[in-house]
Amino acid sequence: MAAASDGRPRVCPVIAGPTAAGKTGLVAALAERYPIEVISLDSRQIYHGLRIGNAQPTAAEQAACRHHLIDFLDPAQTYTAQRFREDFCWTWEDIVARGHLPVLAGGAGMYLRAVTGGLLALPAGSDERLPTVRTEVAELDDVALDAELARVDPVSHARLHPNDRYRRTRAVEVYRLSGRSLSELAADQTPDPALGLSFPLYVLDRPVAELDDRITRRTELMLTTGWLEEVRALIAFHAPDCPGLRSIGYAEIVKHLRGELAAEHLATAIVLVTRQYAKRQRTWFRPLEPVASGNPDDPAFQEAVATSIADALGDR
Repeated sequence: MAAASDGRPRVCPVIAGPTAAGKTGLVAALAERYPIEVISLDSRQIYHGLRIGNAQPTAAEQAACRHHLIDFLDPAQTYTAQRFREDFCWTWEDIVARGHLPVLAGGAGMYLRAVTGGLLALPAGSDERLPTVRTEVAELDDVALDAELARVDPVSHARLHPNDRYRRTRAVEVYRLSGRSLSELAADQTPDPALGLSFPLYVLDRPVAELDDRITRRTELMLTTGWLEEVRALIAFHAPDCPGLRSIGYAEIVKHLRGELAAEHLATAIVLVTRQYAKRQRTWFRPLEPVASGNPDDPAFQEAVATSIADALGDR
């Protein structure tokens, strides 16, 4: 493992896992012991104003442990894995310059791949062909896009949420540019970790029934603490189908506010899509080789993560 000029390893521990698994709680406990700051590994918490439904850290949680790359992007804008890698690099350097340890925490598999493995190498001439291909794919309606993605890249089709038109579109664009699926290209990619860092991975997991219950209780809490009002305020300034409002739960609330989803079915619909998303996340993380995986409430797992952090800080 390469070392920085002060002798500390060039390392960024990763705490990953499905939504509602308990990443925030584990980070808070670690922050009580070590000078860490979180770089968010979340493709939805980036959006400004979508605080409740995307479970952005609260002011108290931010005071206990500073979080980066959250609540900064206009909901009308899109964000790419390439930009995440770039933002990760300068954020990591900024945190280290203050003598703190950056920790990646979240559940966005594509962003994790971007920093640990690098970006896809597309065939020569792709940049010139991309505008035409992008226009062609943008003209596909949701049904046609779904059918093509299922045909050319069934792995990505199973992994990406139906509401995530941006990433589903990207997968189809990659196939049309390269003649190979996004999942195949990723599997063949030569690792190119950002900044030459090591990324020890710790994956949080819980029994399915327990995770489902946590998702249900969290959804109910969000709905009783202002989530609908948050969405009403957002659609006053943004198109209801803008990238940010395609997030899980937000899309269902938009349907409810349009009269397309009854109030008595709203919570159930959000819980269902969130559980489906958690299942896809677990499937994505399953083939990886973490240093450790387990329940974040397990003291042995907590200590395994703490040991990695202490080693990176040179405390052991």
